[in-house]
Amino acid sequence: MPPDFNPSYQVPNWGWWIVLYFFFGGVTGGVYFAAAWLDLFGDLRDRAAMRVGHLIAFPLILLSALFLIVDLGQPLRFWHMIFQSERFPEPIFKPYSPMSLGSGILFIFGVVSFLSFVDAVLGRSSLLHSPRNPIGKIVSVLGALLNVNNEPVWGDSPWLSALFLFSGISTGIAALLLLARRVASTTIEKLSEADNYMVLFELITLVVFLASLGAVGTRFIFGTPTIVLFAIVVVIGVLVPLAIHWRPGLAGGLRSASVLSAVLVLIGGFVLRWAVLAAPQGLGL
Repeated sequence: MPPDFNPSYQVPNWGWWIVLYFFFGGVTGGVYFAAAWLDLFGDLRDRAAMRVGHLIAFPLILLSALFLIVDLGQPLRFWHMIFQSERFPEPIFKPYSPMSLGSGILFIFGVVSFLSFVDAVLGRSSLLHSPRNPIGKIVSVLGALLNVNNEPVWGDSPWLSALFLFSGISTGIAALLLLARRVASTTIEKLSEADNYMVLFELITLVVFLASLGAVGTRFIFGTPTIVLFAIVVVIGVLVPLAIHWRPGLAGGLRSASVLSAVLVLIGGFVLRWAVLAAPQGLGL
């Protein structure tokens, strides 16, 4: 990191495990958010895609947690992030600590996604998430709300949380579009339209985020290869998917367009986290 970027900033020494954690964590939250949206506002034709979302959200959150645990340096002590060592199993909750708060949110979201996962495996989403079960709706709302609790990583801009939120939902929808292939065309249209809005919001937020960094951030971004990473995010992860969404015929039809745009959105989502989390520490191109 350049010495004049932020004199008070302590380098966290985050590596690729944390980049992967934030990427897959965003995908996980986005997948469950999309499934919750279909549960709350979709119809019976959307139930298949919703079930796929519930089937993959829990394994993805386990994968995200694994990346975080490996990065700790002492993986076997990961449970100290959730429970008090001297008063086990009394939980630790320090709302002023981003690490403690994030661990608590991750744990609760894991429980919620596990309930939906079990329901999808055993009941084909006909038990907890049946169309007329209000408890399932509450679980969906809770899981969706947990998805929006992202802590800023750079203290220089309050817009980073919003940027990661929109990017996470977009990559989650993209993952669902890739994995939920045997679904109705109307469901694909709904997910593609929702992803279109999320990508557009991501672009707007990215512009505001970069502008909010001010002169120091501008010198950093345009003075290093980081500009290449942000260019990839804007072109590959945002502009091209938007063009494909608006003109699906360019990619050969709705289904093929949804696959291509989903792949590009996922690439853009990963590069975004690379640029924001790793590049400031010298893990650039």
